[in-house]
Amino acid sequence: MISEATIQGCLDEDRKAQKKVYETYFPLMLSIVRRYIKDEEESLDVLNQGFIKIFRKVDQYHFQNSFEGWCKRIIINTALDHLRSNKRYKDIFSFEAIMPTYQVYNDGLNNLSIRELMSIIDSISPVSKVVFNMFAIDGFSHKEIAEHLNISVGTSKWHLSSARKQIQAKLRLAYPDVYVAYG
Repeated sequence: MISEATIQGCLDEDRKAQKKVYETYFPLMLSIVRRYIKDEEESLDVLNQGFIKIFRKVDQYHFQNSFEGWCKRIIINTALDHLRSNKRYKDIFSFEAIMPTYQVYNDGLNNLSIRELMSIIDSISPVSKVVFNMFAIDGFSHKEIAEHLNISVGTSKWHLSSARKQIQAKLRLAYPDVYVAYG
C-alpha cells in the first residue's frame, strides 16, 4: 500500500516517490494491460504511458477512494485509448468482427486454473473480450463501457453475453465431461 506521504511526493515530482509507486504497482498494472493487449512490447509501452498519466494527473487524486483503484482506472483507460487509436484494432469494434457463438450451460469446474481460464478468455472475439474484462474483471458498468468504447449500452450487454457464450463453448470443448448442453 502506498502512503499519503508517497502520494504527496509524487505531487511534488519527487523521483523516489514516483519510483516507489511504479515498483509497487508495476506487476498488477502490467497484468491489467496484458488482459487487453497481448504483444509484450506494446503492452509495456501502454503501461509506461499509463504511469506517465498517473504522475501527470496525481493532483486529481483526492484521497477519497483507494489510490490503487484510481491508478487501475487510468491504466485501463490508457489501454482502451490505445486500442481505439491503433489502426490494427480499429476493425475489432464492429459486429462484423464477432465470431459465431454457441449456447451451453456450465455445471461447474473445480480444477480450472486461472492461467487456463485467462487463455480461454484471450481466445474469444476481441470486442467481447474487452467488454468481458471491463465488466467482469475490472468492475465497469455497461454505461461506463459504452462511453469508453463508443458503443450503446445494449451493444455492451450483447458483447458480455457473447463473451460468456464463447467462454462456455470453449470450456465445453476443453472439459466435455463437465458440461451438459440443455435444449
